[in-house]
Amino acid sequence: MIKRKKTDERRKQIAAAAGALFAERGVRDTTVRDIGDRVGLLSGSLYHHFKTKTDIVHGIMGGYGEDLVARYERAALPGGTSIEKLRRLFHACFEANLEHPDEEAILIRELDNLFREPEFSYVHETLSKIEEIFVNVIEEGIRRREIRANIDPRFVYRMMMDVMGTVPRWYDPRTHHEAEIVDHWIETFFQGIGAPIDV
Repeated sequence: MIKRKKTDERRKQIAAAAGALFAERGVRDTTVRDIGDRVGLLSGSLYHHFKTKTDIVHGIMGGYGEDLVARYERAALPGGTSIEKLRRLFHACFEANLEHPDEEAILIRELDNLFREPEFSYVHETLSKIEEIFVNVIEEGIRRREIRANIDPRFVYRMMMDVMGTVPRWYDPRTHHEAEIVDHWIETFFQGIGAPIDV
């Protein structure tokens, strides 16, 4: 049991170190030796935990995708208006991006590169599930007349994700407060930035 626990901890350390390197350099430009050096292991010893570098990527992205889908499904559960559901989705995305900045960076960096390979089809399936969660909430809001009808729900979703994906780059917990940021996002998305026009 103790040995298994140590092995699991070492796998987590390796995955965390590899994730940071993949986010910084990309998977292709990160070698097994780079990862081993980061955690103080010889390359050969690394293969006792992961058979290949690609296996490490699978270990990182598989768990990340499952976590994202679970967060968004919880946020979109029945209860409240569509705007309130979108606020919960914003909070879920905000928290996920702050808790998993390396995974988010890898996703963005590799989406049009490594993740085009067939063995990473699950990454695209995960993104499709997430898109459907958001789009369903937006479409529900249109049906309930809580969101205006002359918008493209998928365009709005992609715009939202582009905005939220930059959070780890600028967020500073010393000067920013999550609730205020989410409220500001919601206000800006649904009221716009144009000043009222006097008629």
